[in-house]
Amino acid sequence: MDRYIGKQIIAATIFGVIVLSVLLVMGNLFKELRPLLVEKHASPALVLRFILSVVPFSLIYTIPWGFLVAVLLVFGRISAENELVSMRMAGISLTRVAMPVFAIGTALCVLCLWLNISMAPKAKSTIKDVLYEAVKKNPNAMLDPGVVQTSFQDQKVFVESRQGNLLHGLHLYQLEEAHQTGFPTASVYAREAKLKIIQESKQLRLHLTDAYMETRNPDGTRELAFIGEQEPLLFDFARDRKKKLKASTMTNTEIRQTLASDSSLESEKRHKLSNEIHRRYAFSLACLALAMVAVPLGINARRKETSTGLAISILVGLGYFLFFMIAGQFQKNSGNTAIMLYWLPNVLCLALGIHLFYKARSK
Repeated sequence: MDRYIGKQIIAATIFGVIVLSVLLVMGNLFKELRPLLVEKHASPALVLRFILSVVPFSLIYTIPWGFLVAVLLVFGRISAENELVSMRMAGISLTRVAMPVFAIGTALCVLCLWLNISMAPKAKSTIKDVLYEAVKKNPNAMLDPGVVQTSFQDQKVFVESRQGNLLHGLHLYQLEEAHQTGFPTASVYAREAKLKIIQESKQLRLHLTDAYMETRNPDGTRELAFIGEQEPLLFDFARDRKKKLKASTMTNTEIRQTLASDSSLESEKRHKLSNEIHRRYAFSLACLALAMVAVPLGINARRKETSTGLAISILVGLGYFLFFMIAGQFQKNSGNTAIMLYWLPNVLCLALGIHLFYKARSK
């Protein structure tokens, strides 16, 4: 019986993870691939390395959801075909029937823990490194006409046309922060710009001609100035990229070392790093927490197991992940609000699962 149920759960989980990875991750994957393919003309080797780096990061979400779908579908089927009734008539309790689910769920929790605390942060850091290496290998292809270049630090560049190293109609926008979508703090327009790749100092510079600069003041007013000729530095591909202190790209060991050694760390940054550790441990228990709810819900789905199981999995999964999204808003705050919100969905799933198990056992 254990092998019979376990094989079905494992097969359905693998299938669910593959399908969910395709459906939920490919959109974000192509979004990140655009800078590689369009802006930097990356080689196939770099693109393949990028795709392999995305997989560990995506698995921390697709494994719990795929396991949830698998449990709902399998227990919905064995309930609809009265196999569960036969097991119960043979004197096997519902808890014993579900034991393979809990065993597989525990193994998946260990896997998710390893992915959350080690592999996923490294993979996310590797994604940024791949984008940076593409720039270093082919800096001359960074200013193709008609493409908004976002590879520069807090800058966006657009070129109307190009003849060799001579650029016509250069638009350069200075942003306060990366990925800013509002008005830029300053913008430069140059009628012509000569692209200069200085091999000795490994720098990418632009020699601007007939350039105008528009700046935005804090009160919202704008000032326009003619700057004539200028030679700004766009990219220094000789230096090693300084990695920002970002919680999502740091392993748990690195976070603990930073918290212990860096006394000058800002309070908001310190709270965010500390709460990130709790988020990863709490999120790693998603498989077991969702399985507690999925087994009795799958039994109640009965003969409509395919459509009902998928609908229930979507609702339960969204409800579970919603707590983590809300907790992320309090990650920089002091206190235990974020920690409580991270662990609350596991506690709720455990309580709800025990209640549903009791009701299902008494039927």
